[in-house]
Amino acid sequence: MGATFYVSADRSAAPAWPFTEQQLVEAVRRHWPESTAGVVPRGALEIDVRVGDERCAIVYHHDLRFFAFRDREPLEAPVLVLHTLLKDLAPTTPAVRWSTDDGSPEPFDLRADAAQVAEDFGR
Repeated sequence: MGATFYVSADRSAAPAWPFTEQQLVEAVRRHWPESTAGVVPRGALEIDVRVGDERCAIVYHHDLRFFAFRDREPLEAPVLVLHTLLKDLAPTTPAVRWSTDDGSPEPFDLRADAAQVAEDFGR
């Protein structure tokens, strides 16, 4: 069983992202019109997006304000989706990422190119 990756606002710099769940849904549909986003059990928002030939599923836990996705190759699709959404909705809010394999938060850099962030993500 693979790891799970998480992305959240860097709470040492900002308590939370400034967007609402509805704004997130609207941004998903604006960037990927054929995507789906809906509430799943336990009140989380499941986002299902196709990026090129890849489909990715990301869950946004709006009560605790973090995203989660499974470690499935390639990681590029979910990282590009999150980078795009956060750059759109919270471009000045610092973000961090971590995994169940390594709980140490690392920067999720919205100033860097999305492709570079995706390339560096699984290292």
